[in-house]
Amino acid sequence: MNYDSIFKPPAQIKAEFTSVEFDADDTSYSPAETHSMNQLSKELAFLKERLLDRERELDARESALTLDLESLEKQKRELDRIKEDLSARLADFEARQGKDISEEKLKEYKDTAKRWVEMGPEVASVEIQNWRQKRRFEEALGIFEMLKSEDKAPIISFMLNSDQDELIELADALAMRDRGLLPSVNVD
Repeated sequence: MNYDSIFKPPAQIKAEFTSVEFDADDTSYSPAETHSMNQLSKELAFLKERLLDRERELDARESALTLDLESLEKQKRELDRIKEDLSARLADFEARQGKDISEEKLKEYKDTAKRWVEMGPEVASVEIQNWRQKRRFEEALGIFEMLKSEDKAPIISFMLNSDQDELIELADALAMRDRGLLPSVNVD
């Protein structure tokens, strides 16, 4: 076997209608009719070749679309898997939110709460305000919630009696978020 027989496409045999060719002995067709039939044969062969080219082009497009569709389906499955994984992680994160304070962080919070009580309401109010400005209000609220009610009351009272609007707003925010500060309702 040689290179040409393996890699070169076989030569195409041109389709010819032998019965349409002019035969001088056959007088049933005139030369004009034979010429018209030969032209028609050539046109039909040309149109057939164009149709075959178009068919090959459409087959190539179809296979490309099939590959794209398979790729898209694979990406969709991957996206669904990622979505499920993300949903599971989010649910896990939400379940742990607030419950998963490490012991080191809890000790730090308790030490800060003790320091706030020892420093008095004025210094504690300023420190809580600083935490809020540093966008650590949730942590400050967590520490504030660790305080006993009798330790919270002087801080809130100081903030509410202050002439600074920011401290009054902070006291309102703390009171709204800490359910231990809500007044109890006695129904007799």
